[in-house]
Amino acid sequence: MNYQFKSYRKGNIVQICIDAELIEKEIKEAYYDLKSAENSINNANYKWSIVQSYYSMFHAFRGLLFSRGYKEKSHSALKSAIKTLFVDYGVISDTVFFEFDSAMKAREMADYSYIYDKTTALNMLESTKKLIDEVESLL
Repeated sequence: MNYQFKSYRKGNIVQICIDAELIEKEIKEAYYDLKSAENSINNANYKWSIVQSYYSMFHAFRGLLFSRGYKEKSHSALKSAIKTLFVDYGVISDTVFFEFDSAMKAREMADYSYIYDKTTALNMLESTKKLIDEVESLL
């Protein structure tokens, strides 16, 4: 199937050979970051929990993208590809995608503007678990 990505035309999404080992590595990293986010919350380190939750989501979606033979070259390209390949076809729920988009913004706020709190960290942790479950069901 020929997908139309804005980022694809710009070279931010490229086709790759499907590599089970690479997919597994991304999912392993997603779980590693999820565990790290949980540990950070337990230590009241909400900024890092937010950052780690986002990267857990990022790695899970990256593994999913790799499973379809594509690789992104930026965070926004990953978001675009997930929307085009999975959300637009009803494979990934709008809710999970919206939570990923929100996590992306929360991570940027925590990392660059130093705005973060416990509630955001806890909500992102729950969203991350849902996203990973949804991705795992597709792999």
